[in-house]
Amino acid sequence: MTPLRRAAPLAALARARLAALACLAVLALAGCASQSAPPRPPLAVRPVAWPAPGELGPVRAVADDGDRVVLFHDGAAAVFVNGALARVERAPHRWVSAAVVPAPDGYGTWIVGADAEGRLLRLPSRGSFEPVADHYGLERAAVRAAAGLGLGGGAAFALDGEIAVADGERVTRYATGPLAAFAAGGGRVAFALGGDEVLALDVAPRALRSYPLEADGPAPLLAVTGAGALLAATPAALYAEDSAGVLRLRLRASAALHGLAVSGERVWFADGGELGVLDASGARATRGARLPEAGRLIGSPSGDVWLLAAGALRRFAADDAGAGPAWDDIAPVFDRACARCHRPRGEGGVDLSTRAAWASLREAIARRVVEERTMPPPGHALSEADRARIRGFVERLAPPARPSARP
Repeated sequence: MTPLRRAAPLAALARARLAALACLAVLALAGCASQSAPPRPPLAVRPVAWPAPGELGPVRAVADDGDRVVLFHDGAAAVFVNGALARVERAPHRWVSAAVVPAPDGYGTWIVGADAEGRLLRLPSRGSFEPVADHYGLERAAVRAAAGLGLGGGAAFALDGEIAVADGERVTRYATGPLAAFAAGGGRVAFALGGDEVLALDVAPRALRSYPLEADGPAPLLAVTGAGALLAATPAALYAEDSAGVLRLRLRASAALHGLAVSGERVWFADGGELGVLDASGARATRGARLPEAGRLIGSPSGDVWLLAAGALRRFAADDAGAGPAWDDIAPVFDRACARCHRPRGEGGVDLSTRAAWASLREAIARRVVEERTMPPPGHALSEADRARIRGFVERLAPPARPSARP
């Protein structure tokens, strides 16, 4: 595969030079706090059963593209396909991050991991890890993190003191100084150099915006929605960009915010021992979940969220009462045609005995049961009426609308 052509970098985006850029727009937070609203019910979540890959040691990173999930352990990677453990790939690497990014030729996506030495490696569907930094024009760079840009495609990479953007034809590198936070999506790259300001680069027009934060402590957590709306969380507060491009206060923390992730069209946050979701009407959090208070959140296209704390990984799904179809609608079909293989510890290796499990794998279920009709296997009757009920059930399991985004 031909590597991308490297373009001349733009001027350094260090804070001392930001005022000289014509595209700079500083958006003050004065008067931007969210208005009071009626109390909302607490968020209900369910743990999503996930098979254990055996004794592989602590999990360091996760890459989830919906059908395939890869858990990166020191010295190994566990690959799951449609929720079942498919293989374990041994590799002598100490992983620091992982991501799903578009392939450099624009066809399909790659699951990649960055190790402690800054090497970027791809895990193919079959075969062992292979170095791929040169395919993105990053031959001699130390890669610390990667993210897909969404929208028009392409990928962004956090380097030592730089950001690189690969659009399929060229790679452009921007000098930033040491990065304290990094995220990408919706055609934008968000980053922070400290705790009192967030910067967002709109890739296509090469326009930079600066957003001041009311923070004195560590660098904020950052995320970008599929529509390009910026999210930032300090330990004390959560902010989200509105349709006018203003970063508005959406939540004051009850304890300390330590997790932020975009999962499909859902935004998750972690506040002390609680999980929460943010949508257009506000934020809701669990009560009494007692989750680890130093965990990191990782998004999933399904709308679920991964919680990684001290090397232990758990997965959760929102389970709002009245928000979506009841499990009773589909349970009789499951008992008749699926239960033999898909109960906990069943022959199929994938537990589909709960509504949350169906929600997390709804795309795979729709494809294999309704479209391809490869499930259930021969000997398990499934009528056309049953397939129609399954189609309707998984379609109604779609996650809620995303928060307001930029125009």
